[in-house]
Amino acid sequence: MNPTRYARVAKDLMQGITSGRYPVGSLLPTELELCDLYDVSRHTVRTAIDQLLDQGLVSRRKRVGTRVEASTPRGGYTQSLASVADLAQLGQNQHRQIQDVRQFVADLSEAERLGLVPGEHYLCVSSVRVDRVHDSLPQCWCDVYVPRDYAEVIELARAHPDQVIAGLIEQRYDRAIAVVEQQVRAVLLTAQVAQALKAEAGSAALKILRHYREENGDLMAVSETVLPDDRFTLISQMRRDRSPG
Repeated sequence: MNPTRYARVAKDLMQGITSGRYPVGSLLPTELELCDLYDVSRHTVRTAIDQLLDQGLVSRRKRVGTRVEASTPRGGYTQSLASVADLAQLGQNQHRQIQDVRQFVADLSEAERLGLVPGEHYLCVSSVRVDRVHDSLPQCWCDVYVPRDYAEVIELARAHPDQVIAGLIEQRYDRAIAVVEQQVRAVLLTAQVAQALKAEAGSAALKILRHYREENGDLMAVSETVLPDDRFTLISQMRRDRSPG
């Protein structure tokens, strides 16, 4: 089974639920109907629906079908990622609210923590991201670091709050994201970030550090995202390598 296919099916169904195309209380199309709709196998459809089940969006009963139980995922902010393309489209369900833009020269500690070049000039765009459908609590705080040469992307980020900044750099400067390196670790919310996210200072959170690179390894952008633990679900799949034998 192609993992990109099930992730795309799950993503489209989630968007259909959050947008009201499949309202709470309604039934999703049958597995066979979804197979025809997305031109995928029944196994792919079942794996996609399993993701919706894990997030509390649907329930499944024999001789009844798959019923929509909630319009937002358990944990609020959900990523189902199977490719760089999925990550580039991350902003479709959230929009950016820029809080601050600053210029700085990377010192040794910043360079080591973020993977930047010591002594080089960078811009940092600090934002909160809010769900576009359910505009209630901010979902995360995000600092995006880009070389100063990409300064024009700041106005693009203001004009296109639903697109990730690395994707805007691709479009404006004719670059191509080839690899995204991602690290996830547990942190505690600082007072500043907690206030912006309407959360409790010192409470548990996840920090996701991403490096966006071109094919030759050149760094396009670095993002550092902090998410309260009750507003985030990260979904991934590991598959066993099958050696011929």
